[in-house]
Amino acid sequence: MRSSAQISLSRNRSWRKKLAFAFVATVGFFLLFEFGLRLGGVQPVTDRNDPFAGFSQLPMLEAVEGDGGEQLLTTARGKLVWFNAQTFPRQKPAGTRRVFCVGGSTTYGRPYWDMTSYCGWLRELLPLADSSCDWEVINAGGISYASYRVAAVMEELARYEPDLFIVYSAHNEFLERRTYAGMFEQSPVKLRVSAALSQTRTWALLDRVLGRQEHVEPTTASSMFSEEVDEILNHTVGPSDYHRDNQWREDVLQHYELNLQRMAAIAKRAGAKIVFLAPAANEKDCAPFKSEAISGLSDTQVKQFRSHLAGAQEHMAAGQLDDAMLSLEQAQVIDDGYAAVHYQMGKALFALGRTEQAHQAFERALDQDVCPLRALPEITASIRRVAHREHVPVVDFGAQMKAKCEKEFGHPCLGAEYFLDHVHPTMDVHRQLALWIIEVLQRERIVADSALSSEAVNAVAQRIDSRIDKTAQGVALRNLAKVLHWAGKFDEAAPRAADALRLIENDLESQFLLAECWRQMGRSDEALLQFERLFEIEPNYERGYIPFGMLLADRGHLAAAKMYLSMGIYLHPDRDDAHHALGAAHLRAGEYELAKQSLLEASTLNPNEPSTLTLLARAQAELGESAAAISTYEQSLRLAPDDAFAHNELGEALLLEGQVNEAIRHFEAALKIDPDHEDARFNLEAARERR
Repeated sequence: MRSSAQISLSRNRSWRKKLAFAFVATVGFFLLFEFGLRLGGVQPVTDRNDPFAGFSQLPMLEAVEGDGGEQLLTTARGKLVWFNAQTFPRQKPAGTRRVFCVGGSTTYGRPYWDMTSYCGWLRELLPLADSSCDWEVINAGGISYASYRVAAVMEELARYEPDLFIVYSAHNEFLERRTYAGMFEQSPVKLRVSAALSQTRTWALLDRVLGRQEHVEPTTASSMFSEEVDEILNHTVGPSDYHRDNQWREDVLQHYELNLQRMAAIAKRAGAKIVFLAPAANEKDCAPFKSEAISGLSDTQVKQFRSHLAGAQEHMAAGQLDDAMLSLEQAQVIDDGYAAVHYQMGKALFALGRTEQAHQAFERALDQDVCPLRALPEITASIRRVAHREHVPVVDFGAQMKAKCEKEFGHPCLGAEYFLDHVHPTMDVHRQLALWIIEVLQRERIVADSALSSEAVNAVAQRIDSRIDKTAQGVALRNLAKVLHWAGKFDEAAPRAADALRLIENDLESQFLLAECWRQMGRSDEALLQFERLFEIEPNYERGYIPFGMLLADRGHLAAAKMYLSMGIYLHPDRDDAHHALGAAHLRAGEYELAKQSLLEASTLNPNEPSTLTLLARAQAELGESAAAISTYEQSLRLAPDDAFAHNELGEALLLEGQVNEAIRHFEAALKIDPDHEDARFNLEAARERR
């Protein structure tokens, strides 16, 4: 008979056997299932993109075999959404110096690509500056990559015999912290486990079934220039997600400086040199992405501030610069932290020829931008501090550009002459940046000190230009115009759309963007010409029906406006703004019943739009439906109590119903809001005579 100890031991062995069997069975089933999915053509999601946007540190590079059997490294397919396709030998050839350019989208070459980036220029120019070795320049710039991800990329690249890192990482710190806020809340262990699972086909199958992953295809000629860029942007973080948060700003800046320190340490451990680039940005021709009022302002102060700012914009449009400055100064007294005030002041000062003061105002606007998608002054200060501590050379791109601007234009205000948008330089500026980098490398004796002749540089420029696909370049500019249009920067989007049209003749999308930007900017003559051109090229361009109809209505071409708006509504019946515009056109044409029906539909689709309700009430009043009109006016004023016109019109409706005292109250309210409202003043006097 067995003892209790023997029985216990036997039971333990039995449980261990069961656990081992269960483990083997589970793993075996998983491997068989994976094999079956492979035969079925299911690919891991990491073959298409990095589902963790780089936070899981899935490798940027993957090993491949060359045509001759040599081992190569190439950009992983899942990373091609963020990185240029680059391929180089795993084993660095003898006599070769390997340069990795890391950073964000400027390093990448946006809105274009590697070939026209400063990396592409370095690839062509370094052999001319120093022929003592072969130069291998790899563009490892990642779109939207901030410093912590750039440092992670450097950790990977440090394994592949680098001689030099060139780092331009400055503009994405605040973009990343908002866009990927949820990623920072996950533990490193969870990210590593999720990353490992994401490389399996089982994960890919579950991903498809659950529909969690928005599959982004690798960057190819077709996907990179997709018509769907607007749809992608509509699912990203925008300026509305940003608010003034001084503690958050300080934390991001501290983290940035730590990452610069980390980059310097990575290069040192790898036995490589490192160079930092201090940032440059468009200050003069890029409005702040978001302005936000300081807290604690009273309602009266808010109204006064808005009035001064609106007045300044009207004066600017009319060319009344001194009056605009006066209004801006009055607004600044109320709120000195509102970025748009400083930007508009910079524009006015620049137009007045006071360029030094304008430069200070533009810098102040950049510093106060609540959505800082351009490097803040503290970013440059951090670069200089870390460079000084770690003895890292700095290419002061910003200072060099300001000196260049002073020389060429007589002022230091960087703008559209050098930048395609808020931070991305023109191809000529990329070339100049490459030359400045070489100058610093020569000064530091990293590169031989031999002069580059202008003839040699021009020959390189011709060679690069001959390789550019002009159509692809035009589409890249069109996509940039879409991004700027999506951000509401119509004055910045219009030039890019025009640039695209010069490269892609009769491109419908670019033509539409240009017309729509002019319309949004209130430049109706230019907009009308561009829309007419659009419909000459393609009479059935459906996206243009509604905005063209709105423009025609604004210009008083009511019959044509109603036709285009009706066609647009047929295609897009859920567009409340189209129903609103059609109702307004009917109202102006005296077609009150039709106006009422269109405005009722608009109000059903969007019940919280006071301007629609005001127009509806006007139509009801014209139809003699006084009680309904009064009720609709009251509903509108609950949503917009400061609408002087609605108060006046409600007063008129009440007066017709004999409600004199109530009418007087609304006329007085209209005059309190707008003391210059002549109709309200006349109506008030008439109502008082009737009392």
